[in-house]
Parts: sequence; structure tokens; C-alpha cells
Amino acid sequence: MTAASVRMGRFLTYRVAGWGTLLIALGILPWFGISPNLTRLLFTSLVWIITSVAWNLLGGFAGQVSFGFAVFYGLGAYTAAMRISAGIPPLAAFAIAGLVAAIASVLIGLPTFRLRGPYFAIATIGVSEAMRVLMTNLSFTGGASGYRIAEPGPFRPLEHYYTALGFAAMAVVISALIHHSKFGLSLQAVREDQEAAADIGVNPLKAKLIVHLLAATLTGIAGGVYARYAAYIHPQGVFGFHTSVAILLMPIIGGAGTVAGPVIGGFVYGLVQEELVAAFPQFHLLLYGALLIVIILFEPQGVVGWLGKLRSFIERIWRKSAAASVG
Repeated sequence: MTAASVRMGRFLTYRVAGWGTLLIALGILPWFGISPNLTRLLFTSLVWIITSVAWNLLGGFAGQVSFGFAVFYGLGAYTAAMRISAGIPPLAAFAIAGLVAAIASVLIGLPTFRLRGPYFAIATIGVSEAMRVLMTNLSFTGGASGYRIAEPGPFRPLEHYYTALGFAAMAVVISALIHHSKFGLSLQAVREDQEAAADIGVNPLKAKLIVHLLAATLTGIAGGVYARYAAYIHPQGVFGFHTSVAILLMPIIGGAGTVAGPVIGGFVYGLVQEELVAAFPQFHLLLYGALLIVIILFEPQGVVGWLGKLRSFIERIWRKSAAASVG
């Protein structure tokens, strides 16, 4: 076994230990009697993390910038809402929501993935807006008035919290497995150069369709989890263009193309969105705009890139101090 493989093994071990510690911490946090408001904030952040990780599979790993993820989020929300109201258990409703979103991803992906660059992004905006208008005019979903979930039993915040935590953990595991797999390398090849990827045996359209399906499934599940918690949804919310922008914004803030970046971005967005919007209705837009400008100009890898530079700086200082003490 080479020294490089040993270092890689240690790195992966530390990474798994770090994720495991974070999951345990979030799992036991409610046992310490946190306030209902903090539970709500954490739940919202976890739902956003699922969508952020999902978008990163397509936009970060494969380089396909989509503004249409509100379609899958909204379809998942409405599907789960209607199935739960029909008496189907929530977990089964979430699975159906993910399936509906996956089917929609194939129907959308087959024509749009033949476009590239800004043309693909514009096409996804058109699909998202068309779906919003359609859902606004469908009577059986409540139309513009929205849809209210009729679920028997009392409202249990911790049940919703642990549901979101479980699906967020699943999304991160899927992201990590893809990132370190042969399929992940295929997506990176597609991101860098589709023609070159095709020359080495990668089918760009197939790779994009598969990762789009996975991303849509996770986003649909997230929409279903949110709908059950909110108990009321409407097209202007779950299908709104601002929802698509939010889903795209989070991984860019945290660090697109990484595993940890979308998680960081989801936490940042969830906390800022919930806390600042109520107190300062327009300030969050200024904050997001400033963050995007700073990230694009100085650190394309977002918060993860800054943390990496900080770690390198600390390591250099430590090495210099260690060398000076030895000398």
C-alpha cells in the first residue's frame, strides 16, 4: 500500500467521522429541550439542504445550470399533500412524490438537455413558469387558492424534524457516493467538455438524464416533507421562480461541485431566510447579492473554498512554528 493511498484512507476516515458527528449532534439536539422556534429553523434548513444537495448533483457535478427545480419541488409537494389527504402513510406519500418528480425529470430532460449553456438555462425557466401557470389553473389541486392537507392526528414537530434529518442524511450520502464514484468522474468529464467526454466513452445525454432523475427525486421528496409540515401549499410558493433561484443559490454560496458546500449553503440560507425576512423584508436580497458578487470575484468554490484556504494558512503557520521550535 502506497503512502498516497494511506493518506487518502485517513482523509476519508476523518471525513466520515466528521459527517457522523454532525448527524449525531443534530439527532440528539432536540433531547436538550430546544425551543419550538429553533426546531422550526432547523427543520427548514434541513429541507433546503436536501434541495441544495440535489441541485448540486446536476449543477455542481455535471455543470448543468438549471432554473427549473421548483417544478420538482412543487410536484413533490402537491403529490405528497394529496396522497396524505387520501390517507396514505407519509413515507409512502414521499416515495410517490419522488417518483412523480423523477418521471417529470425525464420528460423535461429529454428535450432540454439537447440545448447547452444559456439556452438550457432559459428553457428550464420557461418550463418552470409554464408549470406554475398550469397549477394555478387546475381546479382539482385548488388552483390559485392552494391546497390544504387534511392529516389526522396532532401536529408533532419532532417527527417532522427527524423526517427531514433522515432525508437530508440520505441526500448527503448519495452525493458523497456519486462524488467518489466512476459515475461522478463521468459527470465531471461532461461538465468540463461534453465532446471530449463522448470521445472517451461517456454518453453525455445518458449521464445528464440519470443525475437529473436522482436530483429531481430528492427535490420532490423535499417538497413533500415541506408540504406535510406546512399543511398548506399554493402554486405561487412551491412553483414560484424565487424557489428555483433559492435552490440554485444555496450550493453556489456553500461551494458548488463539493459535498459539503450545499450543506453549508442550505444552513446559511435556511437561517438567514427565516430570521432576516421577518425583521428586514428586503435585506436578505442585498445580502445574497453581495455574497454572490464576492464569491464570483474572489472564491468560485464559495464558503468551502474559503475554509480550505483558511486551513492551508493555519497549517503553514503551524509548520513554521514547529520548524522554528525544532531549530
